[in-house]
Amino acid sequence: MGEFVPLCRQAFRKLHGLPPAAPALLPPPEARERLAAWARRHRVMGLLQAGLPEAGAAAPSAAYGQARHTVHLAHEAERLFSLLAPRLRRLVLLKGPVLAVQAWPDPGLRSFDDLDFLCARSDFPNLAAGMEEAGYAPEAGNSRRLSHLWHYGWGVAFRHPEGFTVEVNHRFFPPQYPWPCCCNRSWKGSFMDQKLEEEVRAPAPALHLLLACLHAVWHGWARMAWLADIAGLLARHPGILPQAQALALHCPFAENALEAGCGVAEAVFGPGLSGAPLPPAPDAVIEEAIALLEGTARPMDGHELRRFHRQFMTPAEALSYRLRRIAIPGDGDFRWIPLPRPLRGLYWLLRPARAAFYGTSDS
Repeated sequence: MGEFVPLCRQAFRKLHGLPPAAPALLPPPEARERLAAWARRHRVMGLLQAGLPEAGAAAPSAAYGQARHTVHLAHEAERLFSLLAPRLRRLVLLKGPVLAVQAWPDPGLRSFDDLDFLCARSDFPNLAAGMEEAGYAPEAGNSRRLSHLWHYGWGVAFRHPEGFTVEVNHRFFPPQYPWPCCCNRSWKGSFMDQKLEEEVRAPAPALHLLLACLHAVWHGWARMAWLADIAGLLARHPGILPQAQALALHCPFAENALEAGCGVAEAVFGPGLSGAPLPPAPDAVIEEAIALLEGTARPMDGHELRRFHRQFMTPAEALSYRLRRIAIPGDGDFRWIPLPRPLRGLYWLLRPARAAFYGTSDS
């Protein structure tokens, strides 16, 4: 399976109380520096330090510093939620601290750098005012560009002087990425009050499993921690997969990405993650994922990522994905000509003109 992935499996299974899947391993001393760099890149330093400290993947002080940062961000998420929730129609905290509680044996082991929130599309003026009150400034300084990014579904980022970054959107993924929006709306009822130190609104574990699988596919299996999220949800919430499959129903891409994410997680951290057998991912998908995770294959660039996404789509979904990516106005258009908000419908005409002048990177 590679050099470092088996060490992650060993640490994961120990922390989650699963029986060993293979004889115990330790890296040779000459590989420990490379292991430490790999663990930092894949955000599994805390996992390896807690589950396999003898591997030497991280100094205890580094793992402790990561845990402190995680706790600090979790407190910031609670502060923002308590400030924003009363003034917004809907507010949900995604991934980050809530996924750490749902999927990890100790939330301090999960590393994350920013916070993600979901709110109603019409909530943007109140959201922007609340973030300013909380001490944040939008990264897109131009108010027109900020408004256009929100309107067309790309989301906006806010930065705090202390270094916190918060990303907010009214949708889960960029607008070209398939999601069971109209074909299956059952996900809209799959939220819950999640206890951190205070309660916040969050996706239920089944919805987080679907989100985590689509997120891992969106980024092309780029980080081991995202596979640990998926595996942790399966291990800590037995029987969760049928619930997630019901949420993905009628959206073939979501169904295939869910199956692939769970299959790769089972191959990396299994066997026996869930209380029920998991559908196996195709061998080619597993081999590609492990090569990317180990670093024996280079990370995918934009063209390769889009081809990678399309392998999980039906021909109709792939065509829609391509057309939406070509047609929907994006940040390049907003930077090119910052139209006033009442005229932003003209971007639908300007985007083809810009593509004619500068070309398109779609493949």
